[in-house]
This record gives sequence, structure tokens and C-alpha cells, in this order.
Amino acid sequence: MKILFVQNMNGISGSELYLLQLLPALKKKGIDPEMLVIFTEDTGRNKSFVEQLQKGGVITHEIYGHHPLSPALFLKMRKLIKKGGYDIVQSNLIHADLWMALEKLLFFRKMKLVSVKHGFDEQYSAKYGFNIEKLNQSLFVWIQRVTGYLIDRNVTISRGIYDLYVNGKISRESRTEIVYYGLNLDHISKNGLERKNHNRYAIILGRLVKYKGHEYLIKAWQKVAAYDPSLQLVIVGGGACQDELVKLTAELGLEKQVLFSGYQPNPHQLLHYAEFSVVTSIFEGFGLITLESWHHQKPIVAFNVPALNEIIEDNINGRLVSLYDVDGLARTIIELFADPLACRSMGENGYKKLGEAYNLGRMTTQMESIYKSMIKS
Repeated sequence: MKILFVQNMNGISGSELYLLQLLPALKKKGIDPEMLVIFTEDTGRNKSFVEQLQKGGVITHEIYGHHPLSPALFLKMRKLIKKGGYDIVQSNLIHADLWMALEKLLFFRKMKLVSVKHGFDEQYSAKYGFNIEKLNQSLFVWIQRVTGYLIDRNVTISRGIYDLYVNGKISRESRTEIVYYGLNLDHISKNGLERKNHNRYAIILGRLVKYKGHEYLIKAWQKVAAYDPSLQLVIVGGGACQDELVKLTAELGLEKQVLFSGYQPNPHQLLHYAEFSVVTSIFEGFGLITLESWHHQKPIVAFNVPALNEIIEDNINGRLVSLYDVDGLARTIIELFADPLACRSMGENGYKKLGEAYNLGRMTTQMESIYKSMIKS
């Protein structure tokens, strides 16, 4: 079985990490995966992604320098697909969905196309969360509905996204199913990592964009700092809201407590020595940081929103706080700092759940089953 995976990308984030895990695992099961990376320019940020796949024996193709709707881009994709003779093409995220749907419509009517939904329209979700009542106002939704007629199978990474697509009539229930992420992080050593920050700290990882909710966490840290000014928050990531968040930190007088470390290609050293992780997103397609945190036996404090509340069990492997409840967020953070034993116990429970429910073998087997059923149909 030969499968082409297609994604518009500029660096490694959640969906890219999914591909880095899945494709080599499929290769080991006798499936022949290839990867097509597309972006408007070669920024160099995809180099690590390509190198890691190649080390796993996965052939990788790259196309740069074209407008997303350039005829030249479509002709290059057509040439690759025709030459490759793929049994299945898997698109990841909206750009690839549109590209592959058009390739199927114009050139390859018998193409078997599967789409994996890793998230949802960020602008819509930042405003409405997972509420389906305003879906018709989103251009993203209309593109997904149109391309959906040409997609043979949809895979969502959480129940929250599944409900949006099915209940919002974006995709048909008969063509949509859930496959949760699975990770194998055994290659990440938890020994010998040098500790650079010797203060007690919590960590939040992710792009500095509006829907990630960093502003609520910084505001909550006022009460954390009042409780114990030595406790710190390490913010890992960069993005459009960075200047705004740095300014807010200064206005609240928290420069010594809230530290911006910028983008870190390997944040596991910081994560390993943190007391716990915090995720203040107002929605998440999945939230891979939960699994990465559990790998280091760290619990997660998060807002009680999809899909975080599908993964985290309150008071068992993390803590859930009502959405936008800054005071409740501060209280929960203080409680975890004040009770290291409970923190450690929840982290151990998370590590156990990672191995049992969110392992790479389970995800790979589920995806393999989908591919085989598509070939038979």
C-alpha cells in the first residue's frame, strides 16, 4: 500500500509531530508512505521535519515558491501524484484538503482521499469556541463543506472536532471517525538534562496567539506572586501576541515572575524540571502538550474546554478550571505548588494513561485499519 501525505507547513507543531510519529511507524508495518511538504517560500523551518522523516526511511517531496492557488503549483502536484501511483492520498489541514480535492476533481477522479482534521478555524474558535450556531459565517466551514464532497473519509483527532464537523453538517457521520493522537516519546531522555532554572516554576508551551489564553494566565499570576514571589511561570513560544503579553507582564509588575523564553525547538529540558504544565487555551483540537507533559510525569492545569476535558481527568491526572475563571486558575496553581505529593501523584497517573490510551501503536493500528477499508471499498 502506497500513501502520499500532503500538508502546507512552515515548521513543526502538533500536526507535524503527528506525521513524524505516524509515517515511520507505518513504514515498519510494511506500508509505503511518502510526504509532500508545500509552502509559499522555503524559510528553512521545514528542514528538521524533512531530515527526521528521511532518517525513518520516508521519501519526502517539497514544493516552494507558489501562491496557494497558482496553476503551476497544481501542475507540479499533478505530476507527482501521477508518477507516484498512490493507492491513497491523505490531506492534513485546510490547504491540503482544498488542493487534493481540486486535484481529484480535475485530474484524478478515482483518487481515494482521506482528510485528517487536526483543528478548526482559529478565528472562529477564538470567538465562538465549539459552538456550532455561527458556523455559516465562517469561510473555513464553506471550504470544508465543498471539499467534503470529494473526500472519501474524514478523521478527527478528538470528540470536540468530530461534533463540530458532524453536528455542524460539515461532513457526513458515515464518513467521519475519531482517532486520538498517540505518541512514542521514549527517544526523549529524561536523564542527564541540565537544570538551568533553579526556581520552582510552571510552564506553558505554545504559540503566543489569542486563543491560547496567555493573558488569563499572566493575570492569574498576580495572585500566585502575592502568595510566593519566588514562584515563576516560564512561557515557551513566539507569536503575534508576544509584544502585547510582554507589555501586560510589565504593567502588572511581574517581570521577575513571568519569563518569556521564546521558541524552543526542544522544550523538554524546561518541561522536565517544571512542577506542572498549564494550558489556558479557550479551545484545542487535541492539545499534544498534555501527552508531552505526562511523558515527564507532570500534571496539567487547563480550562475545562474541548478537547482538553476529553483527555484530562480532574484531580486524577490534572486539574480543570472553568473557562475564563482567572481567580480559580490562580487558586488551582497555588494548590499544586503547595502540594508536591498530589502534583507528583497526578503526574504519575498521566504517565500511565499516556502509555495505555495514547500510545503510537494504537494510533497506527487504527489508521492502518482505515486505509485498508478504503482500499477494499
